[in-house]
Amino acid sequence: MPKVSVIIPTYNRAEYLPAAIESVLAQSFCDVEIIVVDDGSTDATRSVLQPWVDTGQIRYYRQENRGVSAARNRGIASAQGEYIAFLDSDDLFAPDKLEKQAAHLDADIEIGLVHGSFRRVDMDGNLLAERDTSRFSGNVYPEMLLDWSVLIPPSCVMLRAAALSETGGFDQAMRWGEDIDLWRRVARRYRFAAIPEILTTMRTHAENTSGAKADLRAIADFERYLQKSLDDDPALSSKFRRRAWAKLYSNAGHNILAAGQAEQMPLVRAYSLRAIRYSPFQWSAYLGWLASWIGPELRQKLLALWRNLR
Repeated sequence: MPKVSVIIPTYNRAEYLPAAIESVLAQSFCDVEIIVVDDGSTDATRSVLQPWVDTGQIRYYRQENRGVSAARNRGIASAQGEYIAFLDSDDLFAPDKLEKQAAHLDADIEIGLVHGSFRRVDMDGNLLAERDTSRFSGNVYPEMLLDWSVLIPPSCVMLRAAALSETGGFDQAMRWGEDIDLWRRVARRYRFAAIPEILTTMRTHAENTSGAKADLRAIADFERYLQKSLDDDPALSSKFRRRAWAKLYSNAGHNILAAGQAEQMPLVRAYSLRAIRYSPFQWSAYLGWLASWIGPELRQKLLALWRNLR
């Protein structure tokens, strides 16, 4: 039985898969199984993976296209490891990621999820951004429902298989927010541990970048996520619920500001005002509303200032 199962869901990522797999094979921690779930790829994924299948270095499953959550759930169902890690097929692990995360889970049975920070790079390896997620440590529920500025990508985490068994897998009805929906269910039962180091590299390319239209679709799923979270926990106060909605809509406005064009600015104002109605002291919503009225150059400067302050 392997200690760690690494689950790699993939769909038409034959170009990126080899590097992802090699980043697992190069780990300093060797008690690992690799499970690749092909979500109905139409490119050369099967033939690209065949050498690793032939040598038994990976287990390969193919299913009809049902989405990344279904692919991850298929991997979870097949996993034999005590711990589960996820790796999107265009991301990369640092060489000691699994070793450091497994050590945290070994050390404390009350920790259900451990994660590390991450960087984003372009396809030439140029650094685009670094994200520190270390504030999500300890008992992060319910405060995590208020935080929309930095989320924890699946490629950054390792969980106990027992925690997944207790809380269920990914919600396959969700296109966005399915990961934080699972994290918050784990957080209600377990503490989180954060390793304040960059352990994952996420590659940004044309097929995984989102624009204003994608942000609008994401907002609907994040609304669904938050409503589901609040429905699951009747003990949350009305004040907390209002703050959660205000944070969501303020962040929605900021995301559209960053990616949108002039025609999206009325929507930014609508989300900002919705946030203010939920919580008049949600100052970021006032900033979003103000920024929607000014030119794009000054708008970006205001947004950069806000990101540096928060």
